[in-house]
Amino acid sequence: MPLTHTISYSDIDKYCDSLERIGTVQIILIANRAAGYSLWIENNQDILKVVDDRGEQIRFRTVDQTLDELITISYLSDLVFVDRTHW
Repeated sequence: MPLTHTISYSDIDKYCDSLERIGTVQIILIANRAAGYSLWIENNQDILKVVDDRGEQIRFRTVDQTLDELITISYLSDLVFVDRTHW
């Protein structure tokens, strides 16, 4: 997956509600059996790696945990893509 740039987890809500966004924002989870699900988002072919305040990749242990965390953010697509290549 080509990396264009990163976005802080705390900035996702602001990004989704900004004029920068075109349409809905797609959630992408990269599954890894040992590390869990890394979070990426995509909007208009702009792929963003989601990081914490230290610049580390945001990861979740389960898909349910991810959905619970992101449920309140507007303009996220109802579809979630899971890349299981490394599962």
